[in-house]
Amino acid sequence: MDGHGKGVFCRFGLSWSGVVVVAGCLLVLGLAAGTALAQKAGPLTFGVLLPATGPLAESGKTSRVALDMAQADINAYMAASNQGGQATFLFENTGSSPEQALEKLKSLAGRGVRVVIGPFSDDEAEACLEFADKNNILLISQGSSGPFLSKKGDNLFRLSPSDTYQAEAVTGLMRQEGATAIVPLWRGDRFGDDMTVHVKARFKQLGGEALPGSRYAPDRKDFTPILDDLAKQVGQAQRSGKAPKVAIYYVGGEEVVPILKAAAKRPELAGLGWYGSSATAMLDAIAKDPESAAAAMKVRLTSPRYGEGGANVYGQVERRIQEKTDTFPDTQSVVAYDAAWAAFFTAQSVGGATDFARFKQGFVTTCERMYGATGWLALNEHGDRREDWDFDFWVLKNDGGKYFWEKSARYQFEPGTAKELFISSGQTK
Repeated sequence: MDGHGKGVFCRFGLSWSGVVVVAGCLLVLGLAAGTALAQKAGPLTFGVLLPATGPLAESGKTSRVALDMAQADINAYMAASNQGGQATFLFENTGSSPEQALEKLKSLAGRGVRVVIGPFSDDEAEACLEFADKNNILLISQGSSGPFLSKKGDNLFRLSPSDTYQAEAVTGLMRQEGATAIVPLWRGDRFGDDMTVHVKARFKQLGGEALPGSRYAPDRKDFTPILDDLAKQVGQAQRSGKAPKVAIYYVGGEEVVPILKAAAKRPELAGLGWYGSSATAMLDAIAKDPESAAAAMKVRLTSPRYGEGGANVYGQVERRIQEKTDTFPDTQSVVAYDAAWAAFFTAQSVGGATDFARFKQGFVTTCERMYGATGWLALNEHGDRREDWDFDFWVLKNDGGKYFWEKSARYQFEPGTAKELFISSGQTK
């Protein structure tokens, strides 16, 4: 029995040579209405939608390498177990564009593909979902996490934790570190609006006060009036006496660089602790700009990022990706690796990837019992990851004039246990 009391599960590891070693793979026992292990599924073909160009290209690059690794490892596993056959991944570039993602999905559908890993982003997934639902195509996203896409019965399954969990993690850290009020500052797009709503609500549930905050348009260049408004609200909160410790909650992208520079010159803002979102966690644009980096250290900007999995194999997969890309990979790329194995195991258990209804039902059962590199893949009723999700918090440090990101805390969730917050180092202002 596994730790959940649900029966068999699978842990897989990797040798240093990169050949997959699968141990204890009783995963498919009882799956797909009792279908026997390793049916003759024939050639297994899966589609992949990745952003090879555009703003999300860096994430697309690491996910591509992870899926190339998964394809090689899966085929090595089949050869080692004398199963025969090959797994093939058909890659298409979404260009980080919802419209292009839909075009490429239609192209894959025209080639007979019924199971697709991706798309990576919420906007791409949303653009593809109606077509996928109408044409019996299963989407397995490693990156989409927006709560607005959580729906029962659709054909989108998501293996990264919902942004509501990110809100839970960051507000838990805020309260742990003494913040009694937050003033949000955010870019007015879907991600910024959603995260701010969830963070405000969660912070209030924890007994804190959430002020209206300041919202700015995605194309804004002059942040002076926005910071004026932010400073005004901070002053009001401090003078009221109801919120002795105010913090800034920031949601935005690379425009954080000029914002931090300007805020550093305002004592009423530079004297506060700042908390970010996953968009600012380990953001190179901050670290590579000395003035912005110094400002981030001054306010101790602390940002959450979907955390490393608890399995030993996580680090091995991460290192393999890093060796091939010379980039510290995002966790979603390791999720992509897990997604490939989950799709493969499902195809094994149901006899291929062409019977859509059987595959969709089998995929849910596979995830319920699979422990991958990122942990338990079990899904909730909306097809979103239910179990293992942790968040690491990152802050900038300086050593001899060189800025680097360091993990400062971890919000850890283990199935069947209470959530725990671990503070690694330092204190916020």
